[in-house]
Amino acid sequence: MGQETRDQVRTRVGAGALSPNLIERLLSILSAETDAVTALLAAAESKQQALLDDDLSAIEEAAAREADLLQELTAWEAKRLGHMAGIEKELAGAGFAKEDGASLTLQELVGFLPEDDRLRLLDQGNKLREVTLRLQEINLLNASLLRHSLTLTNYCLSLLTGDTGQTTYGEPGKKDRPTYQQGRLDARA
Repeated sequence: MGQETRDQVRTRVGAGALSPNLIERLLSILSAETDAVTALLAAAESKQQALLDDDLSAIEEAAAREADLLQELTAWEAKRLGHMAGIEKELAGAGFAKEDGASLTLQELVGFLPEDDRLRLLDQGNKLREVTLRLQEINLLNASLLRHSLTLTNYCLSLLTGDTGQTTYGEPGKKDRPTYQQGRLDARA
């Protein structure tokens, strides 16, 4: 019989400290969060298409849908954080308290789990990370599209009014140097 390594002891003892129900519940919460982020991604993509099509009503619908989905995601995230705190408390009760006082991460948690639970939890965490990164990319692109649209709107307004000073839409108090010629149309026209 060989000697157990420190990690093997940690996994064996830690796994005994956590009920399988806790891990299944965490997997369920992570899956629901992944579904919520996936729905947010679909709404962001539809908003992107609406921005490209210049369809104001579709933009409004997508923004409203995103707000609803964001509330749902926030609720799931609160459940996940609460559940992770409960897992951390159980591990602390079994003698596995974190010394730095920081919250338990998914990567740290899997060190306490048997191989099959570890793989399932890491797989679900990776799915959530991937869809979240994709959502971030789409949101950055949408923000860029909105900035472009705002610049174009301000330019058109300056053409109509002849005013290249303070913009109607934009950041209050911030004055950009005009990058185009002053308007040629008379405001009385």
